[in-house]
Amino acid sequence: MDFKRKISPVIADIFLFCRNCVGLIFSPYDTMRKISLHSEYEELIPLYLLSFLFFLLSSQVRQNKMGFISALTFYVMSIFFFSLFPGKDWFLKRLDKYIKTWTYTLVPTLIWFYSNIVLYVILPPPRTMSILGQGFSIFFLAFSVSLLVWKLILVYLSLRFSSRVAFIRIMYYILVYLIILIPLSLYFYQIGMSRIPFV
Repeated sequence: MDFKRKISPVIADIFLFCRNCVGLIFSPYDTMRKISLHSEYEELIPLYLLSFLFFLLSSQVRQNKMGFISALTFYVMSIFFFSLFPGKDWFLKRLDKYIKTWTYTLVPTLIWFYSNIVLYVILPPPRTMSILGQGFSIFFLAFSVSLLVWKLILVYLSLRFSSRVAFIRIMYYILVYLIILIPLSLYFYQIGMSRIPFV
């Protein structure tokens, strides 16, 4: 009986987490709104575990410090956005929603990175310039761009539901976000850490 009491909440949290992930694909607006209003912190545990597992896998597969740099990047960007909404009242009222919604923006990031690790093992670079090789590159580029667009949508919705500020102001914040993200991506690419930072 005690075992069921302990395992049932865990199963429920995993189910809610999976349902939210599917909802973020097909109805991101409604799902992110529900996350901001009704989700619990226990639902975020799978995301943190998957992130930690990715850091371990990336260090084993690529033999670099990508995990540390990626985690640092994510937390710096989190603090950056949080700092854009100053004020004690906002801090007390919106911190809970911000943490929950912002953490769920990791879903497309994790999908991209796990896909990247799998493809790195199955089709390690350098890849050929054959028709199949070029076709794969086009497919992977389209896949990456679609995840990036999805990521930006979730970032917007996270800021929208956690801050309640105007559309123009949020778009300004996202523009600043991209101004920071793009040079950071280029820097990580040049030093061989990653093609896209873990944000």
